[in-house]
Amino acid sequence: MTLADDSVHAGWYVVYTKPRQEPTACRNLLRQHFEVWLPLMGKWIRKGADRVCISEPMFPRYLFLRPTQREQSLASVRSTPGAVGLVRFGERSPTLRDEAVALLRELADQTRVPPGLPAPGSRVRVVAGPLAGLEALVAASASRRVEIFIGLLGRETRVSLSPDLVEPVPA
Repeated sequence: MTLADDSVHAGWYVVYTKPRQEPTACRNLLRQHFEVWLPLMGKWIRKGADRVCISEPMFPRYLFLRPTQREQSLASVRSTPGAVGLVRFGERSPTLRDEAVALLRELADQTRVPPGLPAPGSRVRVVAGPLAGLEALVAASASRRVEIFIGLLGRETRVSLSPDLVEPVPA
């Protein structure tokens, strides 16, 4: 990532938080009138027959902070509930440029889009279960099932799997 210089408006500072205290630190820093961003990414999990997206910190124990006023002191970060302090390299607290944080925001947004279903006719690899490691041809796909053709015992057999058990095979 690109580091900026130490001036107040040069970019975003990185705050190190206590374990699982990112939301607490975020709320308390917002109350101090800092601009704060806690990067959350979507993690797709199975819940019954459905797939749901839950939010998790992209960088556990870290969040980003930017002063909103030029004379705003960063000293209060150390005593903020949930925060340990600014990330430092020796005496310096480097910052990330706005462009780097914008890229991280885009990446976080992309994780909330459900993974695409494989198209019929494409090749996939089974990643879990008793068929793990086998490559197959997709016959049909829907939100809850992917049907594939797998060569078993000398013939093609049609098998129905959950979409999260297959991944595309690079061309």
